[in-house]
Amino acid sequence: MRAHQRSGYAVAALLLAGSAVHLAVYAVDGGGWTGPVSWRKPILFGFSFGVTLAALVWVTGRLRPVPRRAGALLGVLAAASFAEVALISLQRWRGVPSHLNFTTPADTAVSAALAGFAIVGLIPPILVIAVLAFRGLDAPPSMRLAIRAGLAVLLLSLLSGAALIANGRAIGLPPQATDLSVFGAAGQLKVPHAVTLHALQVLPVLAALLARTAWTEQVRTRLVALATAGYGGLVAVSVLQAARGLAPADLTVTSGALLAVSAAALAVAGAAALAGLRPGARRPGADGAPARWGTRLSP
Repeated sequence: MRAHQRSGYAVAALLLAGSAVHLAVYAVDGGGWTGPVSWRKPILFGFSFGVTLAALVWVTGRLRPVPRRAGALLGVLAAASFAEVALISLQRWRGVPSHLNFTTPADTAVSAALAGFAIVGLIPPILVIAVLAFRGLDAPPSMRLAIRAGLAVLLLSLLSGAALIANGRAIGLPPQATDLSVFGAAGQLKVPHAVTLHALQVLPVLAALLARTAWTEQVRTRLVALATAGYGGLVAVSVLQAARGLAPADLTVTSGALLAVSAAALAVAGAAALAGLRPGARRPGADGAPARWGTRLSP
């Protein structure tokens, strides 16, 4: 493992530890879970940034050819992730909203910094990693599909995050007066943002489980494709509900049917992975010997 990967994982672990600390604070201090001023923000942002950064560090280690500036790429991403979570946590400890808060010069500076770190430190590295992953990955076909699908969905999270900010500005009210994630009557823009954020963990974990089964690589790839379709359906449901101004649980016939089919697809893929698990199972090579990732590079 290269030094920049160890540093990236260390920052991810720090973010996850911060999330756990704030969860403990919430258990003691209490307070509302929803709203612009809540312990929910440092808890969830710390967790999401932590697992997403760890996933991106892992993906970067499998890029082929290895990026010449991989260290700088992950360094910028890790620094921006830490800064985002640190500022969000700071604002919660101050008892004020973190995003789109222009009440005081200090709050305005924090809101501007959050936007700046996202634009400069998060979006460009994620885009570069996604482009490089579609060029070449040191992984079997099932894992390549999982990584690339996860990154494609992650890019959608950048758009949903922009939609959150745009909605907050369109509302035109102080952050203390409203939940900026609400679109229309009850649509929750934060739901599609959360769903799209974590495909990069769900799909590769499934592929990793399948790699420990006796299924052939062709079957594994098909199961990952099934799970990808199911996850895409979940994204579509969350977007439809939010766009129509409907609460996540206020399903229509169309969104309800799509949710059922999507959940079933994910459940089938997950059940197949668990049912096929074999202790010590490995993907066989062409000569019957165990093959390791890296023996063949993808185009």
